[in-house]
Amino acid sequence: MKKVTILSVFAFVTLLSIAPMGFALYSSVTPWSMYRHDVAHSGLTSSDVPNNNNTLWTCGVSAIGWNTESTPLIVEGRVIFQVYNLVVAADETTGVELWRHQASGLPTAPTYADGRVFLGVMSDAGGLICIDAFTGGELWKQDLSPSFVMGSPLVSDGMVYVGVTGNYTYAFDAAGGYKWGYKTDGPVYSSPAADGDLLFFGSDDTKLYALDISGSAPVSLWNFTANGAIRSSPTVAGGMVFFGSDNHTLYALNETTGKLVWSWATTNAAVKFRNSVSVANNRVFLTSTDAGRIYALRADVASGNYTETDLVIRNWTKDVPGVGGFREPVYAGGKIVVTSTASSFYVLNANTGTTLWYRRSNWYPSYGPAIVADGRIWFSMYWGADTYLLNLYCIGSPFPPTTCLYAVNAGGTSFDVALETNSTVTNFNTANLVTQGKISFNVAGIGTTGMCNITIPNDMLSGVFNVTVDGAQPLYSAPLLNNGTHTSLYFTYNSTSHAIQIAGTTFIPEFPTVTVLPLLITTFLVTLAQLKKRRNK
Repeated sequence: MKKVTILSVFAFVTLLSIAPMGFALYSSVTPWSMYRHDVAHSGLTSSDVPNNNNTLWTCGVSAIGWNTESTPLIVEGRVIFQVYNLVVAADETTGVELWRHQASGLPTAPTYADGRVFLGVMSDAGGLICIDAFTGGELWKQDLSPSFVMGSPLVSDGMVYVGVTGNYTYAFDAAGGYKWGYKTDGPVYSSPAADGDLLFFGSDDTKLYALDISGSAPVSLWNFTANGAIRSSPTVAGGMVFFGSDNHTLYALNETTGKLVWSWATTNAAVKFRNSVSVANNRVFLTSTDAGRIYALRADVASGNYTETDLVIRNWTKDVPGVGGFREPVYAGGKIVVTSTASSFYVLNANTGTTLWYRRSNWYPSYGPAIVADGRIWFSMYWGADTYLLNLYCIGSPFPPTTCLYAVNAGGTSFDVALETNSTVTNFNTANLVTQGKISFNVAGIGTTGMCNITIPNDMLSGVFNVTVDGAQPLYSAPLLNNGTHTSLYFTYNSTSHAIQIAGTTFIPEFPTVTVLPLLITTFLVTLAQLKKRRNK
């Protein structure tokens, strides 16, 4: 009986020394946090665009035979995207998968806000789901069946707005609480856009709606009737709202009054403008999945109704044969980035439409919309045939190493360990520090040589160091740097998954004085109690 009790105390104290686990993730500088970048759906970012088509990494996920596309977002060092009935998060720097969430149906493009990811469900039990951006765990779900959510949710000022095929647009608070529903005369496919207290969305009933959402219930400001169903998501810029209709027409309205400023129609009656536009420097950049043409129109043209033959509104157009159609354009750093529905994507000079560089596949996979964040381009590519695989691509230069700090409590003392790396780090563990002088963790990377530079306090672990990768022969202990208080160990490995172990010869004793004294007292009291029980018998 005495052995069990004493060992239990020892085990409890040892568990207190285990360090928390963590990931070495990049701090996103110019993130892309929601569909079309922001609440105005501007498609506009301050990020630079890479000047080449170098593939940094790819992350592949099975699409189980479904022809699918994905619209990623970049936040908190993570790339979050949807594939079939999954939501997946990968490390932005390496493409290593961090978590995946199984949805009840086909999720929409994700939206991020305050550590949470919001998605609609386009099939089966249609609804709205909210998951933890750091773990992938479900936080709450709203069942909106039999309606489906077809457009990406909008999150603005702590509220979540979403349209459904059941002729409603709903508002929920960030905790999933229902606030209100606004009825339309047709299904709502477009994702809402916002400008302050104004909310805009289109419907298949051919109307664009503007609501005042400043109060507890929405107030209709105006609605505008177009010449076809409105499935494009509106873009708000320069005091105007831009949106397309299924009747090959683009509209620009005054966002306050709803009055028509101008309209523009193509000569191709088969074109449906369901893509959102990008607006920058008084230009409107427009594409359609129905045509291999990219348009740049003047946003500040005089009021009127224009067609494709009117030169006064045209800035430039670009025909690209053999690509099917184009996804939604992104404006970044004076450039337009746009993927085609099949086989290629382009980077254009936004002023002239000149091709700066492009990428074309030998086959004809389906491309998803591109986004630009942190100086890189991200897009999905779906391969059918025998693979049925969706690959998420990161185009650009390798990320610089990042530094992750770990707080280690051992022997009654707190230590800080700094780990600089270009890899994804998991399972940082110091459970064997006080008994064997060992630290362990896992690393993973895609595309580049992996490296680690770990700085360890000498009071925690010192002496002669051995570094092993996957339990193989220890690496040489050099190069190492010891400044008298800390030791730095630098080592490299190929860019796949590895188990790293670092062992020193001088380390914190298993039970230092601050720990031994309480243990001795506890042991004495337990023993004394047992003796008293025996005497009472």
